Amino acid sequence: MNSRAVVENTYSVQKAVDFITEENPCLVFIDTPSDDAKAIELCRKIKKLKEEQRFNVYFLIDNNQKIEEQLEWFDLGVDEFGTRDTNAVLISRRVQNILAKYLGSSKEIVPQKGIVIDRERYLVYKDGKDIFLPRKEFELLLLLASKPLKVFTREEIFKLVWGNKSIVGDRTIDVHVRKIREKIGENYISTIKGVGYKFVG
Repeated sequence: MNSRAVVENTYSVQKAVDFITEENPCLVFIDTPSDDAKAIELCRKIKKLKEEQRFNVYFLIDNNQKIEEQLEWFDLGVDEFGTRDTNAVLISRRVQNILAKYLGSSKEIVPQKGIVIDRERYLVYKDGKDIFLPRKEFELLLLLASKPLKVFTREEIFKLVWGNKSIVGDRTIDVHVRKIREKIGENYISTIKGVGYKFVG
């Protein structure tokens, strides 16, 4: 399976947000003075994006930044820090490790009965045919298939697929499950009345 490498450099917060939204990168590297208003604005927007997308944020911070300040950046969605006096080779190795962990966890999931789920390309294959699912349908199927026979409660599904802050209707999960069943078949997802759903494979 081939994946496309895309790298973008920008000084614009909006361009950075647009790039993350459109390209769904695995790593966002920020090299901006931590007292710059743009850094704060970007990280706030990034935190919001991470409710919908999965990526890592590496922030190159000032050498004298206090622990309390670093903790605040963690709260804004930063995953890893480096300092400007850190050796470039060491920073490169840290970034490589982040990418290796990300890509290592992005392998295909292959449940039973001819279903293959490709995390990187957001595609499902059944009996050798491509099936396209919109993002939330794909993420819901991926969640259920990640642990076959585990019953995911409705609360778990809302939290892991839509996020705590998302406002969705009571029937949202049911509608998405119905659409998934229409595309891949009725026998993959089982309804546990009053509880939630499970992937039966």
